Amino acid sequence: MLHKKKLLAVHLNEFNLNFLRFGAKKYKCDYINKFLKYNKVKTYSVDKEQDKNLDPWVQSVSINTGKKSKNHKIFKTGQSVPSKLIQIWDYLAKKNFKCAIWGTMNSKYKKNKNIEIFFPDPWNNQTIVKPKKLKNLYDLPRSYAQNYTDFNLFNNFKKILKFLFVCLNLNIFFYFIKNFFLYFKIVASTGIKNYLLFFLFDIISLKFFFNLTQNRNLNFSLIFLNSSAHFQHNNWDEKDNYYKYFLLNNEIFKLIFKISEDYDEVLIYNGFTQKRINPEFIIRPINPKKFIRNIGVNYESFNSNMTNGGIISFKNKIQRDKSLKILKKYNIYGYKIFEIKQLSKKKIFFRIQIKSFYNFNSIINKKFSKNEIIKKLSYEKNSLKIINNNINRDFDSFRSQMTFIKTTGKHIFEGNILFKNNLTKKLKIENTNIFFIIKKYFEK
Repeated sequence: MLHKKKLLAVHLNEFNLNFLRFGAKKYKCDYINKFLKYNKVKTYSVDKEQDKNLDPWVQSVSINTGKKSKNHKIFKTGQSVPSKLIQIWDYLAKKNFKCAIWGTMNSKYKKNKNIEIFFPDPWNNQTIVKPKKLKNLYDLPRSYAQNYTDFNLFNNFKKILKFLFVCLNLNIFFYFIKNFFLYFKIVASTGIKNYLLFFLFDIISLKFFFNLTQNRNLNFSLIFLNSSAHFQHNNWDEKDNYYKYFLLNNEIFKLIFKISEDYDEVLIYNGFTQKRINPEFIIRPINPKKFIRNIGVNYESFNSNMTNGGIISFKNKIQRDKSLKILKKYNIYGYKIFEIKQLSKKKIFFRIQIKSFYNFNSIINKKFSKNEIIKKLSYEKNSLKIINNNINRDFDSFRSQMTFIKTTGKHIFEGNILFKNNLTKKLKIENTNIFFIIKKYFEK
């Protein structure tokens, strides 16, 4: 049976609606303004705490399954999704609706002929892509996402060539040639900044998605885009870059508009949003895998997260327990460095739990004492705990393996939905209800 209903869902991660309105008006962004005229509904999450449950790798699962985090229990980037957890595309595919899924976080592919396209997020530990030719597109951004503070061009040369070859085959280069002056102007004024790479990946993703889906009769498509969230998190204080941010965002919305012409209904949501904060810093290992090895942790595999931690997998329980002891004892001047959580018999999650209003260079250049260093690095009352042992790590050795990442945006539990027609009459809903809005649309 051929189904006629067609819905495009775009998870535009954490976008701030007021910031979009401000920039769209100031910089005359026609395509952003088109979507700002859509119907609007406010959303909220019952989760409230960033780095615990109010995070995209948690909320995406809540939205995709219609279940609160306390029920689905997925709290870490790259955490395995249980097979019994039904995602919206699993439900629709079983009902014989044709689906395409692109980039949504902590997703799982379950074999079904009606899931015609599946492209996981770069931090996912379930790296199945469909069709298989997308593997050459996936491997490079995955490698960059895992190692962006220590990305080696030589080691990734083959992945870069394969990525460029796929772009050439699907005529992506023609788009960039056509828009040469736009991108040249941006690069010439600021160079290759990290936020620009995130935007380029989202734009390339949208171009790929459009090219792949032109000749398919899809009923439901879901696209996850992270560039807005990344800019707000790391560059929101850089007012000189606002113009470039909105030029790039307008390109994003232009491509969404082009894709949306093949669909009857369009649903754009952020899951939750961010508020702007005064800059602060988090510490991340320059090379997370190397850092963990250097402190004596042997592992089978390592999956970095977006910030300053990851999931470590071990061959057996003995190897895991030995590593747990090392991580628990590791400290600087008697201060505990890691947050640690056991996920299973062979997996643990770790995160460096130091935040600062300063970066390492400013601390070292001012030649603070040991006690002053700890005070500067631990402005949150409960972020570091004193532990009673005699192990004191060399601060200079620790510092040499770390880098600081600036943070300018903080998660808040409220969000927004923009939709083309009349998907719901409610003015405010929990974000888990996005699952049921999509489900109801196809059941009418």
